[in-house]
Amino acid sequence: MIKERLEFIPLTKLEYLDDLVYQNNDYFNYDIEVIQKLQFGFIKQAYTHHYKVNKDFRNYSNRRGVKPDDIKKHEDLIKIPLIPSSIFKLKIVKSCNENEIIKVCTSSGTKGSISKVYRDEVTLNRFLGAMQTVIDNTLGLDDVFCINLGPSTEEAGDLWFSYVLSLMDMVFPMENFIVDGNFYPQKVVDQVCDVVDRFENIVIIGAPIMFIELMKHMEDHDIKIDKCKSIMFITAGGWKRASGQAISKKEFCEQLKKYFIGMSEENSRDIFNMVELNTIFCECNKKIKHSPPWVKIYIIDPFTLELVKDGEVGLIAYLDPTAVSFPCFILTDDVGKISLNGQCECGRTGQGLEIIRRVESKESRGCALKIDKRYSTEYYKGGANGTKF
Repeated sequence: MIKERLEFIPLTKLEYLDDLVYQNNDYFNYDIEVIQKLQFGFIKQAYTHHYKVNKDFRNYSNRRGVKPDDIKKHEDLIKIPLIPSSIFKLKIVKSCNENEIIKVCTSSGTKGSISKVYRDEVTLNRFLGAMQTVIDNTLGLDDVFCINLGPSTEEAGDLWFSYVLSLMDMVFPMENFIVDGNFYPQKVVDQVCDVVDRFENIVIIGAPIMFIELMKHMEDHDIKIDKCKSIMFITAGGWKRASGQAISKKEFCEQLKKYFIGMSEENSRDIFNMVELNTIFCECNKKIKHSPPWVKIYIIDPFTLELVKDGEVGLIAYLDPTAVSFPCFILTDDVGKISLNGQCECGRTGQGLEIIRRVESKESRGCALKIDKRYSTEYYKGGANGTKF
């Protein structure tokens, strides 16, 4: 059906992107040719939009020697100038009027500075739609109750990570277990025991550190829960303790098995998002984070700034056309690799991503800073207050 629709629906129509984001339930089954056609149409349309309405981004693109007419085929998408994620900590990046902004989304500021991303109604709604369809198309669960080891949407406020987790109540009925800044692990235990026999599937979602707090409580009180085969454990956020020590995913899963008797390793999944990205990636049962077809992922060599081959490690970059209020063409300081470019063992197609870590070593961080300096200096020439209309 998708190939037939491509014959008469222009790929650059935003309505078609919205149809894909909000309603489509089979986009992880498209072949690579169709995915590339979709990406080219959507991303070029988005680039043209931001080039026209965002003076800073237009000047930045001109200094990089790139204009929309230079994007003639899918292979040209790599020419689109990338914005280092650090820029969102330094200045206002937006492609809309002030009165169109409905949410200023902030990062957690774990490195001492906070990113701010300005979302208008279309951009935020597309994120919500993408979140729902990505989760539906990846997890495929029915009759679900969700337990959020975090706050409600109201309490999360503008802090993006907590806000995103709280939005799971759009997908499943859910209860939150951080209230007024306090976490209640015993109430989580009680809730799991109460619903485990009443729902076909249970989802427990939270940051890895919150799962660790929950399991510490269970260890301290000698608590183990039986009949956990139908429970899905979804992590999101950083894999580091407050001390900065990394959390081993393998060790994490073994700990889950210890306290949740009968849990399946396939049911330990991870979801990825960052405040500057307007889409989420969800793991399948083969532990591949699948990118939906509208997002293009590149891996960049931090030394040469050239593309690396699939399977090689570098800095992750995203082209996401769903954002209208800011250019979502992001060069991150996350290190990763393309783990899939085709069909997964789970049956889904497209790009798969493995996120390895943040830039950490002095050498790699030095390279990242050089990239930031090269790109950021050029973008920063646009001024510190964003585009004026």
